[in-house]
Amino acid sequence: MIYRFVIISDEADSFVREIQIDPETTFYDFHKAILASVGYVNNEMTSFFICSDDWEKEQEITLEEMDTNPEMDSWVMK
Repeated sequence: MIYRFVIISDEADSFVREIQIDPETTFYDFHKAILASVGYVNNEMTSFFICSDDWEKEQEITLEEMDTNPEMDSWVMK
């Protein structure tokens, strides 16, 4: 199985990136793939969020350990 992500921007209509990853890909690898697709360097803070079906944030996955909301689960990519 391959997961396919299409990344778009509300700020630039022509911005579209497609990233395909396999189920064993880590969030850190996914983060690096996104950066590579846009030509960014890896010096910015990054977070992914796991959301409920209603798009409420439930878990945050950060690049580095951070003091985050104690009411939300937090994981680290590395």
